[in-house]
Amino acid sequence: MRSSFFPAIGVLSLASALICSASSSWETDWNKALEKAGKSGQPVLVDFTGSDWCPGCIYLRKNIFDTDAFAKYAADHQFVLLELDFPKAAGKMPPEQLKFHEELMRRYGVSSFPTVLLMEGNGAPYAKIMSATRTPEEYLKKLEAAGETRKKLKEAVAAALPLKGKEKLEQLVKALNVLPEDLQPFQKELIAEISVLDPEDKYGFAGKSEKAATMEKQRLMWEQFCRKYSGKFSAADMLAARKEALNMLENKDMLPPIRLEIAKYISDGYALERNFPKVLEYLKIARDADPESQAAKKLEPWIENMRKFVNQEK
Repeated sequence: MRSSFFPAIGVLSLASALICSASSSWETDWNKALEKAGKSGQPVLVDFTGSDWCPGCIYLRKNIFDTDAFAKYAADHQFVLLELDFPKAAGKMPPEQLKFHEELMRRYGVSSFPTVLLMEGNGAPYAKIMSATRTPEEYLKKLEAAGETRKKLKEAVAAALPLKGKEKLEQLVKALNVLPEDLQPFQKELIAEISVLDPEDKYGFAGKSEKAATMEKQRLMWEQFCRKYSGKFSAADMLAARKEALNMLENKDMLPPIRLEIAKYISDGYALERNFPKVLEYLKIARDADPESQAAKKLEPWIENMRKFVNQEK
């Protein structure tokens, strides 16, 4: 009895150790992680995080990613785990690495933390998870849904292989439509194949690729604006920032997510001046700029609370 019991304990201990080690097995090098996934065909889980300042990021790491349940799931599904950190503490990360992370953030349209992208080794994401959940089990359900999307995409692409002409085009479009619209432009190989079969761009996917490039440029412009006025709270600086932001908001070519951020910035400026009717006005403009987005939905409680406050002040 004893001879069989202690080896069993040893096996359990080893399994436990493997699970615990998996929970901390995160890459921090983008190129290495994608190269590994590209060679092996493994999916990549990319965590955009602010490890030393973002409460939601800290919660996600401690209560989800560092649990045995997540470690086992990640191992079973052979995830390449990649952390892209955006720390605020001085000296925690080389400036060139932080700059590269910012470029990736802009490329993928990440506008809040934490954001997790599930992608292939070629850098094409197939799912996005915003924020944390209360429990690991709830988060694993989101990962399961992402895995189903990946499976459906692969099956739809495989179904197009023996087809030709119009049938092939329709099947490839069906495959691309498995993905959320904001992730479709990253499927460059698939879009290139569709473009050959759809030279007049009747399905509009070539246009979506152009839109993604425009988004990247506008995000860079907005980041440069934010850096320019970061930490400047004098009346003159705030007035100059608002004037510049209002000019950007008048640009009809500004894409909805950027328009939302600009209007929210203007609203925040009015909040510092305690001009609450203007705060409410620009919160509404921000929401209406991209009404179906998660960012817009998060503004709803703010708008409702500010509306009540403004009405009480009358």
